[in-house]
Amino acid sequence: MASLIRVPLATALLVSLFACGAKEEPTGVLPQGHLDALDKTKDVENVLQDAHKKQLEGIDTQG
Repeated sequence: MASLIRVPLATALLVSLFACGAKEEPTGVLPQGHLDALDKTKDVENVLQDAHKKQLEGIDTQG
């Protein structure tokens, strides 16, 4: 009786896994919008690092 329940559940699980797998994008491929956002965050990070360096230089000259 238990095997009668397990077989349909296992079949449903396998079917759902195969259905999900077919829709995945290839590994390592990022959409252009994501790449653009990463570039913008790198620019923001550089601006923040420059501002931090200037602030530290200002503290050094005052102290």
